[in-house]
Amino acid sequence: MIIQHAILHILDTNTGSLIASQAEMNVDNAGVHDYIDKIVAKVMQGDIKTGHLTAENYLKKSLAQDDFATMTTQLAAKLFDTMAGSEAIHPGDLLSFQATMDEGPVFGLIKLDFAPRYAHAVEYEDDKMVNNLVLNQAVLPAATQMVSEAILVDLNDDSYQLLEKKYLIDGHRVPYFSEKFLEIKPDISVKENIQTIKRTVKNIAEKYDEPEHEALAITQTVIHDSIEATGEIDTDKIAEKVFNNNISAKQEYTEKVTEKAIPKTVAVPNTTKYEKKYRVQKFKLDSGIELSIPIDIYQDHSKVEFVNNADGTMSLVLKDIASIVNKFSV
Repeated sequence: MIIQHAILHILDTNTGSLIASQAEMNVDNAGVHDYIDKIVAKVMQGDIKTGHLTAENYLKKSLAQDDFATMTTQLAAKLFDTMAGSEAIHPGDLLSFQATMDEGPVFGLIKLDFAPRYAHAVEYEDDKMVNNLVLNQAVLPAATQMVSEAILVDLNDDSYQLLEKKYLIDGHRVPYFSEKFLEIKPDISVKENIQTIKRTVKNIAEKYDEPEHEALAITQTVIHDSIEATGEIDTDKIAEKVFNNNISAKQEYTEKVTEKAIPKTVAVPNTTKYEKKYRVQKFKLDSGIELSIPIDIYQDHSKVEFVNNADGTMSLVLKDIASIVNKFSV
């Protein structure tokens, strides 16, 4: 990453103070460069939403300005006013930058929430030096820590990657960062699409008396394999694999995901995150036993098998075990 511009504005809603920086940071400072580089990498690993800016978007119009400090100050002022509408939104700093990455020129906005942290302070009492503890209410997140709100805009094609969470505003949970501050409507995130797919599979499996644990395990396997192969989730493959022998269930699943506006292929921008997340199948039995089984082992019936018993219960058989290692640690 080559950083051309970077500036930090303080949005301290606790004290009602917007402290806008009048000049940019020194981007030749190795510490500044390293912090921005690492925190951008964390943003891109999050549950991001995607979309494209249009000429009518507030952010697109802002980016047309030439003066970086003035433009980002206006953005900071609007974000500050938006944050003031909810006590649930954490005060913080707004980091704005422009850089050149592998993909091309990028503009970024990252909100860095304040976190209270204790530090030592050397003070004097009655001419005696005392090392005291003081609480700093405005410590920024570490470069390796995930942030809550951010947007990265590809300046070549106006596509963006957005990271945000919902906060309680006027009695409703609202994605204030995109809706009220940036005034954009991103596409549904990969996480939200997967949650909808999971609920749909679960409901239809229950309706058609299909084993829920098996339907969800197959769904996870299809999602993992699809992402690994193409970087996308193929919803038709889920229908085919999960409800292969049940035409009615397969048809209803397809109808439901269409009703919920889930595309036939869901693009996954951060494939590494989801490949890692879904490479292990996790089960919790009614006895309290919890299992984590690598996805390739779960698919091998010579290693793992669920058996339906005559009395309606199930047995889980683990086979071909050469050794057992206790994972007790301190």
